[in-house]
Amino acid sequence: MAKITRKKLSRGAKLTPEHVYPPLASAASQLTSIAIEKEQMQAPMAPFRVNLTLPYLASDSLPKGHITIPFVLPPPQDLFLTTTNAAGGKDAIYSGNLPQMKLKSVSFSFDQRGEPGAIASQFWKLDSSGLANTGKYGYSSEQGHVTYEDVIRLDIALSLHEKTQEYFGDTYPYNLERELWSTTIPAAEGYAGPSLRANPFIQTDMDIAVDPYKTLVLSIQCPGLEDSDGRNLALPSIEVSMKFACELMPRDTGQTTVQNIPIDGGSGAGKYGAKTAPSVTINTPAHSTAIESDSSDGVTYNIDTLDEQFRDKLEGGYNRFADVPPTEVIADDAAYEVIAVPLYQNMAHGGLSASPAFYATYPYLATLGGTGNTTVNAAANTGAFDRRIIPIHHSYTIQHAILAWNWTPWELLNWDGDAGTKPISSGSSSASDQQRANIVCPSKQVTLDVGVGIGTGASADNFDYEQVAKLSISNPNNYGTWNGSSGTKVPTDPTTKGTWDTSLIDRITSTGDPPRVFIWDSGGATARGVPKWNWELHSIPIVGSGTFGAGVGYYTQGKEVFVGPGWTRTSARTNIDGSPAAAFPQTGGAEQWIEVRANLYPTESVALNAATYQFDQTKALSDKSSILIGYGGCYVYLICKKHLTK
Repeated sequence: MAKITRKKLSRGAKLTPEHVYPPLASAASQLTSIAIEKEQMQAPMAPFRVNLTLPYLASDSLPKGHITIPFVLPPPQDLFLTTTNAAGGKDAIYSGNLPQMKLKSVSFSFDQRGEPGAIASQFWKLDSSGLANTGKYGYSSEQGHVTYEDVIRLDIALSLHEKTQEYFGDTYPYNLERELWSTTIPAAEGYAGPSLRANPFIQTDMDIAVDPYKTLVLSIQCPGLEDSDGRNLALPSIEVSMKFACELMPRDTGQTTVQNIPIDGGSGAGKYGAKTAPSVTINTPAHSTAIESDSSDGVTYNIDTLDEQFRDKLEGGYNRFADVPPTEVIADDAAYEVIAVPLYQNMAHGGLSASPAFYATYPYLATLGGTGNTTVNAAANTGAFDRRIIPIHHSYTIQHAILAWNWTPWELLNWDGDAGTKPISSGSSSASDQQRANIVCPSKQVTLDVGVGIGTGASADNFDYEQVAKLSISNPNNYGTWNGSSGTKVPTDPTTKGTWDTSLIDRITSTGDPPRVFIWDSGGATARGVPKWNWELHSIPIVGSGTFGAGVGYYTQGKEVFVGPGWTRTSARTNIDGSPAAAFPQTGGAEQWIEVRANLYPTESVALNAATYQFDQTKALSDKSSILIGYGGCYVYLICKKHLTK
């Protein structure tokens, strides 16, 4: 749609220059001013997806058959605006430039093996005596088998809620607020059909506005996974894809504004992503000149001048080698993007427990040694490690990095109490809590390092990394004492806050069975179990804030970072303002992948499965499990601008 005002002609009217040339000049001005905006485009909004994955969901979740995953969609740095309120907290500012964002569709699927049947879980029992429970961890010999008669139990409820973030004033118990969307997939129609099944299920034609300053929480519930007769089921390899649409935005440019952006490009040297307009001239005939067609000031000649621009296509964005076109006319050539990166998933027992027998099943534990219960090397900076690699196919500017840390509890073992066989039989094993991971690791002596980097080296002359974002937090359970025998039992504020809270965005209680923390009373003799929360959201600061100046976000961080596979002309980049000082990026403008790493390790010279990290209320429950990483694992969300690419 053109933003042009022209005089209308009636039949038989005398043609004057004012009828022809001002509209042509206005069109030319739109092109030479690089002013083709989203309102003028057939598609003023661009899609992006939040893709969430789970290795499985089974009856070991707490509550049974229920799991949640939070995420946020904050504005990019140039549109992220907050103010300090009278109470000293933060309020969001909703400016007129804030791009509108809408949920358009949701899809859900799991691995059904192409059969109209359900999948037996590791907790399946052949009969009530539990004879099918075999192995060290009590897992069923029937796990993974297809059961056709039980598929009708797979009614799955999906929902999306929002809540106010703790950063903007939410307080304990951090409950969910407004439901934005929900649906139920009936098993008979969705998964039991002999030939036609809604797997994947998809609901389209949605148009639900979302608030970029709220936390969004996806909920998956399948109560039929638990069966009183022991016919317990699982949903393997869950994939959820939520399609959103966001209004287009201008791309980031500038020598001192964007880190790692190409210095040169197809439009010339020293551009730093800036756009060069085409030369489009409309020649208006002089007064009393006859109106002609093909002369230099003729009607057809001038119309052809504009048509040539459209025949050559309206340019904008980058090519696949992070290079800009020689000339551009599109002002809004960037879109919103979320890269959801799962961490600490597909563990043997739902999550990671401090119990030695289960801690040793995690594959990435540095140097293993010892006898009996396998322990990790007790030296500092060794612990549970994970990483993910994301290939770079297009150019992005990384605006924010967000960590979603999970404390959600789960059932560790297939055990039904004193009547059944206890997988852990040593020590005082009469309490069911010993066979569960529902107590948050009680120690303060825990540190988490999370980093985001870009790398090069595949089929290349150089192998190297450049840091993009990093976070180091510790002391996750630094609570005060609780004193009292009645009233509401809630965690007190930490007497001294550890660095675990310094980048906190939100805490989320998303189920009716959150984990517990044990707070000692003032005498130090008795511990009271009180609810904690399921999830935490933390900002992972973008590197820098020195030479480039401070970026914008929840907390102090650097300017956005350009990421894109370059070639010779785009290999020269602006510096990365990292530590100790700004320097030319190690990747040399040839980044090929994004890498996300996390390391959870002890700050004391003991392993994470030592007694320090196990709750030992009675000094006898040495095999009592506590949570290091919650059920289903964690996520890192990279909030980016992606660009029109050809």
